[in-house]
Amino acid sequence: MGKRVLLTGATGFIGGRTYPALIEAGWDVRGASRNAARLRAEQPERDWVDFDVQDRHSVEAALQGVDAVLYLIHAMGEAGDFEQKERVAAHHVLAAAEAAGVKRLVYLGGVAPEGKPSKHLRSRLATGDILRSGKVPTIELRAGMIIGAGSASWSMVRDLAARLPFMILPSWLQHRSQPVAVDDVVFALVRALELPPEVQGVFDLPGPETLTGEQILQRISQLLGVKPFTVRVPVLTPKLSSYWLKLITRANFGVAQELVEGLTSDLVARHELFWTFVPEHRPTPFDVAAGDALREEGQKLSLSTRAVEWSLQHLARHA
Repeated sequence: MGKRVLLTGATGFIGGRTYPALIEAGWDVRGASRNAARLRAEQPERDWVDFDVQDRHSVEAALQGVDAVLYLIHAMGEAGDFEQKERVAAHHVLAAAEAAGVKRLVYLGGVAPEGKPSKHLRSRLATGDILRSGKVPTIELRAGMIIGAGSASWSMVRDLAARLPFMILPSWLQHRSQPVAVDDVVFALVRALELPPEVQGVFDLPGPETLTGEQILQRISQLLGVKPFTVRVPVLTPKLSSYWLKLITRANFGVAQELVEGLTSDLVARHELFWTFVPEHRPTPFDVAAGDALREEGQKLSLSTRAVEWSLQHLARHA
């Protein structure tokens, strides 16, 4: 198999961390961006290509001469109907990949919920269905919360634990998930590119522990050295919770609404696990991954934000 990969979402949370891992693995990486001209000026050592996933011709040009595609893009948080945008994007990439003779497509999606999927998860699952419907051998990796500085879902729970000395716990925080470390996700993406073409389909990518939302908040609080006063309530709906999150966390309101809606049922692996292909790799324990993310996140916060959080955590320690 050739070694040139088109990295979509190259400047995002996952894409930015995947680039050095791809280089280390021997891949020739072509970064895809709507701002390729600016990135060429800022990072001339890297290969950048213009890429507007809503423009079929742009996608076709970007995929010429590549052996594999890492699909790391989504439209949640953008203006307009993000479900429609994501369907169009997936169809464009699949058609261009087939025409260009791409040998492997790897897509990072979301875990299928036990109950009715939220709009966000429904779109993530539909994107996977589209990409897997063609002739290109495709691996869909499904992850829940990704633990790492810059992850929207991680930042949301991190901010709650760091900023609330008194915490209301709605009933949806009793649903279970399997948070996975960002380093494990990056490892899986790179290894998925290298698997034989007959390996294709859907593979869950769980972390090593199954935790409720409440347990996740408790574990983060313990790592911060605080013990907030908590009260369980049965009536705080996900919609109301998203307004609360807007006040307390850095989460984009629209993104927070979609993420919370996705937490209204269990997000637990149910399909064959990807880790069986890489038995030498041990997924990172929650506390290790969360500790790393907390340290990295803390370094990026402003002095004023850190001072406010320190005051709130001091209050939680003595409440």
